[in-house]
Amino acid sequence: MEQVKYTQKDILERVFKQKRMGVGYDPADVDSFLDDIIKDYGAFGGRIEQLQGEVARLQTALKDAQDQLVLVKQQSVQAANVAPAAPVVEAVSPVVTPAPEVKPIAPSANTVTNLDLIKRVANLERAVFGRDHSENENA
Repeated sequence: MEQVKYTQKDILERVFKQKRMGVGYDPADVDSFLDDIIKDYGAFGGRIEQLQGEVARLQTALKDAQDQLVLVKQQSVQAANVAPAAPVVEAVSPVVTPAPEVKPIAPSANTVTNLDLIKRVANLERAVFGRDHSENENA
């Protein structure tokens, strides 16, 4: 993270030089703007502290969880070493279940078939080119 160049106090105590000639900035406007910046710095500082606290809390929780995991692994290793030999399991023939019956899907009233598409194309050809064109192609 980059170093902060100005602190809230630096901004608050900053005094701008006024020029004798020409137009300068309105001191009240500059002061108002800098006051807003100081408030933002305060908000950012508070948020940073909050997030750093949350990071510390999460790091502690992570370390506790890792310690618990190590204990559980040690307990499972100890339990495996103390446990009696596993009982012999008899071989069981697999149960075969018949596949479910697949029913063909009947076309519904909304289903468009190839025949419907061919009829539509034929009707469009008749409308565009006239009856003579469709009769000539079929012959």
